[in-house]
Amino acid sequence: MVEQLHCDSVYDDPAPYSQGRIHNGTVYLAGLDPVGEDSEIVDDEIEPQTTQTLRNVEQLLAAADSSCSNIVSVTAYLIDGDDFAGFNRAFAAFLPDPKPARTTVVVEELVTDARVELQVIAAQS
Repeated sequence: MVEQLHCDSVYDDPAPYSQGRIHNGTVYLAGLDPVGEDSEIVDDEIEPQTTQTLRNVEQLLAAADSSCSNIVSVTAYLIDGDDFAGFNRAFAAFLPDPKPARTTVVVEELVTDARVELQVIAAQS
């Protein structure tokens, strides 16, 4: 059975997709942006945006009976390769060791005005 994941404290885009899905103990999160409690993208810099995006990940994983220590894989999309060092600092500071597997892709633009978007796969606790 595939379950839908929803967390009221994380911005829910009106677009036609789920915040996440759970199947056989694996949590699949949709791409998450650095949207804060006011439904706006936080800051203009990569480190606070990365931290907010990871907070959103953390909240969704908690709703799925999981946590950041259970993240298996992250796909990160950055709009500027020069943001890589700042992204790495925020990523390393937020996530526990061992760090998850990760792919980082620099793209021309994201659908929102964010500098970063994260897609996450995690195991349930």
